[in-house]
Amino acid sequence: MVPAIPVGILLAALVAAAAALAGFSPQRPLLGAAIVAALTALPLCALAWAFLVDRDSLKGAAARPEESVESRWYDASAAGAFHDLLIVAGLGTAVLFLTPLQIDGSIALLAMTVAGMLSMGVRYTVSRRRG
Repeated sequence: MVPAIPVGILLAALVAAAAALAGFSPQRPLLGAAIVAALTALPLCALAWAFLVDRDSLKGAAARPEESVESRWYDASAAGAFHDLLIVAGLGTAVLFLTPLQIDGSIALLAMTVAGMLSMGVRYTVSRRRG
């Protein structure tokens, strides 16, 4: 983490500066930039770690993680969640087509994203508990 933290913080500062210059918070640009920096610092540190750290230097890291049991659980969960989303999208489209109900596109996409995340999380947890 030693090289990743400064790189992540630097990237967060650059993203915050870009947000301030783009007018993210026109009334209080410094506050907006500080919020953007705070919210992006940890994910950007993790991203920097993923790019900077060599897997061979980690103790106990799997040599081929794509062949691990966790990877199989993930793949099975992702496939199941995709099928769930197809079903939900199909049923949702049928309901919207057959009824006078109107839903904003961004709300529908948010609902689909949340449904997919929940389905993936539940399926992965069930697979992990089953072993």
